[in-house]
Amino acid sequence: MSVIASSATEEALCDFLFAEGALGLVTEDLPGEPSGMCIRASFAGSLRVGALVERLKRFQASLGALGLPGAEGPIEVHEIPVEDWGRNWKKHFKPLPVGRHLIIAPPWEDGPFPENRRVVRVDPAMAFGTGHHATTRMCLEALEAFMDGWPEDQGGPVVLDVGTGTGILAIAAASLGAARVVAVDTDPEACDAARKNLPLTEGTSRVHVLQGGIEALGAAGRFDLVLANLDTRTLCPLLTILSRLLAPGGRLIVSGIPIEDEPTVTAAVHSSPLRTVDRRVADDWLCLTLVAR
Repeated sequence: MSVIASSATEEALCDFLFAEGALGLVTEDLPGEPSGMCIRASFAGSLRVGALVERLKRFQASLGALGLPGAEGPIEVHEIPVEDWGRNWKKHFKPLPVGRHLIIAPPWEDGPFPENRRVVRVDPAMAFGTGHHATTRMCLEALEAFMDGWPEDQGGPVVLDVGTGTGILAIAAASLGAARVVAVDTDPEACDAARKNLPLTEGTSRVHVLQGGIEALGAAGRFDLVLANLDTRTLCPLLTILSRLLAPGGRLIVSGIPIEDEPTVTAAVHSSPLRTVDRRVADDWLCLTLVAR
């Protein structure tokens, strides 16, 4: 099944499709439409497709009623024979170079890969976070910039990944030299996905996955870097709490923010003990790097 979405409706539609039992999702940018994308979802053959399409149309209508642009994009359904499902699914996932040091690859890609790239392997059918979406990609680029500036004589930094999804940011942090990484997510399926992805990449024994919110950290101490790729509604109330988790000189990288939400996030930053030191925009999404004032 495929549905055309906008940057304003993508996250809500992906959540809806996963809640309806999607086995995996792919998002693809639409050529010539910077804010448009196609969401492809795979479902089991036993699904009652007609009923799902009707529920999806009603959900789209509810998004439209909220004034979200591009809410009622066209829906298409294609039946794929079982023997072709794996091949068709995998063809959408190719190794993706990110920044100067990383390449994101699914587990079935053997390479060869450029020698100057660290390979981060993620199974894309597990949870949100493959590197292809602008929010994840910008977080990876900001993470890389932070690691490039980290003093070599201090050992690796301690990193927290809030809302880890597939674990891609946590895994990348470990690959780039973090001494310890803690990844938390309230979704048990995301935590399971992250744990399954860890053995696919070298160096991930330094990553620890915890199910729950910030409270799951207990007395985990402070972090040199906190990554939070979350939606605006979840992120804004957490800014002050996350600022308290930063070690002296620490940084907070936040994304998952549609560009139209920038005034809301900026106001929340001003109301917190944080200030912005870096701003990135890609495909109508925003990524900020914040430090304590």
